[in-house]
Order: sequence, then structure tokens, then C-alpha cells
Amino acid sequence: MANEYRSIVEYFGEHEGYRCGYCGSKDTNYSHGMWAHRMTTTDYQDLIDRGWRRSGKYCYKPKMDVICCPQYAIRLDILNVKLTTSQKKVLKKVHKFLNDNIRPHGKSGMEDENGQRGGMLIEEKPGQESNENVADTMPATISDHYMRVDMDAIRKEDKTNDSMSVPSSTVSVANNEAKVKEPKSQVKGADPNKPPCKKAKLIRMERKQRKLQARGISLDQMEKRASKGNEEKTLEQFFSEIKKDAHNKLEVKIISSSPRSKEFTDTMQQSYELYKKYQQAMHNDPPDKCTQKQWIRFLVDSPIKTELQYDGPSIGYGSFHEQFWLNGCLICVGVLDILPYCISSKYLYYDPDFEFMSLGTYSALREIALTRKLHNEVPDIKYYCMGFYVHSCPKMKYKVQFSIEMF
Repeated sequence: MANEYRSIVEYFGEHEGYRCGYCGSKDTNYSHGMWAHRMTTTDYQDLIDRGWRRSGKYCYKPKMDVICCPQYAIRLDILNVKLTTSQKKVLKKVHKFLNDNIRPHGKSGMEDENGQRGGMLIEEKPGQESNENVADTMPATISDHYMRVDMDAIRKEDKTNDSMSVPSSTVSVANNEAKVKEPKSQVKGADPNKPPCKKAKLIRMERKQRKLQARGISLDQMEKRASKGNEEKTLEQFFSEIKKDAHNKLEVKIISSSPRSKEFTDTMQQSYELYKKYQQAMHNDPPDKCTQKQWIRFLVDSPIKTELQYDGPSIGYGSFHEQFWLNGCLICVGVLDILPYCISSKYLYYDPDFEFMSLGTYSALREIALTRKLHNEVPDIKYYCMGFYVHSCPKMKYKVQFSIEMF
């Protein structure tokens, strides 16, 4: 029993540089490394605090002074989380899809049932030339009407020009003289007879106040409502907006991956197929590099064993998979380690068909909410470790949106 609470590791000495997974360089990636046969949660927490990470049972720490792409270990203090505007938009977008089945428009949106992409109709400014034939985009009756009007105008103009034919040189000289004699337009400013313009936001506020006054609401009640509306909404309040009778049902499960629980074993094949689909679509990995053996070695095997302690979280410490099920279909999996002082996010893979849900940001917010929930059980758990941040990697830009700190 005593050996179960000891860590057994095998340290690897100096080695040559190996391939960098971020820039693709062949021999510019250097790190300290060791193979962990067994690791207690306390020992791994100490390694996390010193910038170490793990890939399966292999633990490593980049050599920042010689590595090609510096990898900064980052974490987030969950007690001081402040949601950014973009994060709030992601939450509202996902919850709108869950509650009302409304998919976002634009680049991240997907084609609707009619095969058309949603978006805004942009009108051309006066004098702006278009590369498309406007008549082709009009209904037949409208385009025919305008074509007839244009042809009648052209015929009248031709007859007028024929009856008043003037040498071209004379016309050009007359035009030049007219341009010279034409006085410059003077800016007179705003029309004093018209009321001053107001901002659209102020107009909306005044309109809302008139409606509330018509309903018999006093100015004091309006001020109370305004002050209440200015209160910052918490992350938990955002997640509570998901309706119980939502059109799309999202279920989030936390299951043990080491040792493998029954729930993990039952969904193991689905989880692997999702990983393979993600790697091939998002990272262009060939099929021979997305084998089930590689997935198990990378994201399932863990030296950290589940520890249930009387003063620990009810779920226990150890390695887990957080599964996102949408209408009974697995769409996203986050690989986590729950440790004495933090939740360490190891990896995330999701269904590329649901990329419009911004699952990288949304799952991170879900994991932050999980950390806050565990903090209520165990006050020592107050950090959310987001792994490494590599500035040159575009896929990690979303991490900058969080109030991260490096250690």
C-alpha cells in the first residue's frame, strides 16, 4: 500500500533536438524528459507549478533558452475571472443554438436547410461600381421594366443629340469653360432649422423610457432596473440560461480515464473515432498516424491514478475525460487532470462539423466553471491550467482572451 503513494519515474539525460510540432523544424525542439511509471497527484502538481506537462506517461519541460518555439506554461485564477465581450458572444451564440436551434451567420456559420449561407445584404454606395450585373440579380418583371425605361431614355437622348449636333472640339471646349466658371461648393454646416442629430443608442434609450412610462413605471424604478442591468453577469448565470426544454440538448459528462470507468469503456470507440476525424480535418494528419494505439498512448494512458480523499473533491483526483454530448451524439472531448490546487487541461478534440460553436473557447469556459464548482468543495483548487501558450501558433490565439498568467 505504501508504494501506491510514491512516484516512480525514469529520467532521460541529454538528447539531441527533435522535430517541432509547431513550426515543423526537424531538430530545434529541446526539452527535459522523464517516463513516469507512477505519479501521485501531489508530485504532479509540483511539476505543473514548475512548467512541466505530460503526454500520456511521458513528462517533459521545454528548454526555453534553446527551443525554436518558446512554450509558456499558463494558468488562470478562477476567483478573478472576467468575461470578455468575445467570450460572452460565444456563450450567447452557443446557447441560442441550443435553445432555439439558430445557427450563427458569417464565416463560422454553416449552410442552412436551403443550402444558402446566412449573412447581411450589403447595399452599394452611390457612385460605387459593381462587378456584377444588377439586372441578373433582379426578378424578371423588375429588370424588364428598368431595361425598357433605359432604352426609351437612350432613344430620346439620341434624337436630341442628332438635332443638336455640335463638333466634338467645340463641346470639349465648352465643357472645360463650364468647369472653370463653376464656383466651388461652400460648406454651410448643419441646418439650423432641423433638430440636432442624436446617437442611435440615445434614441433607443429614450424610446424605451417612453414605453416604460406608458406602462406606469416611475423614474425611480427605471433607475433601479438600469443599475441592476449594469451588474456583471457571472459564468454560472450564463450557463443557467440553457432551457430545460431546449431544442438541442447538450449533456456534459466527467468520466474517469485512468483507471478506465465503465462509462469510458462503453464510449471508447466513439471517442477514438472523433479524435481521428478531428486530427485528419484540423491537423491534416495521415490515417496511419491516427491509430487507436497512438490515441491511447497519448490521451488515455496516465501515470496519475484516481485518489479519493476525505478532504478532496467528491469526484476525486486523477485523470478524466470531459465529454460533450449533443442530442445523444459525442461532439467534443476535453482531457483533464484534477489536482490538489488546479484543473490541468491537457488536450481537446471535437467534431469539425460543429466548429461554428467555437468549442475551443466554449469548452474552456465550461472547464473554468467546473474548477469553480470544485473550489466550492475544496477551497485549495483555485487555478485552471491551460497548458502551453505558443505565440506563433494561430490555434492558441484564443487563450490570450483569458486573464492568464505565466509561471
